[in-house]
Amino acid sequence: MTRNGVRFLPLFLLLTSCQHLGSEQHQWSLVLSALLLCHYLGDFCLTTKSMIRAKSSGKEYLPILLHAGVHAVLMTMVLALFSVSLQGCVAAFLIELGSHFVIDTIKSKLSVMYEALRDTRRKPNWMVYGFDQLLHILVTVVLARLYF
Repeated sequence: MTRNGVRFLPLFLLLTSCQHLGSEQHQWSLVLSALLLCHYLGDFCLTTKSMIRAKSSGKEYLPILLHAGVHAVLMTMVLALFSVSLQGCVAAFLIELGSHFVIDTIKSKLSVMYEALRDTRRKPNWMVYGFDQLLHILVTVVLARLYF
């Protein structure tokens, strides 16, 4: 894990160690918090330069798939720590892998097609970035809700 990712390890361990405490609502909050932390780690701490290049070129699919795989593995690990069945973990892995790959691939294709989406000084770039993050977070919420 990168240095940035290591900073969040204590919070991650705290969230997952509290899995048997409290009510269902408390469980839901812990799972969602842990999954959102996974999303942050996957998107901002564990993304490699080749993944960033692929997402900006819209041509290379393997690094984007590997990026989606990082997300899927992190989220599956959290769900397993919260005692989700093997079948549930496999389903969550496939949902996260597929959705993350599709969302990021579409975003990269749009960025190649429209110059305004590549320019971080322009509002359309941030609108698409925000929508991309919203879609990823919605998938995360759905996964948490499916199992808790």
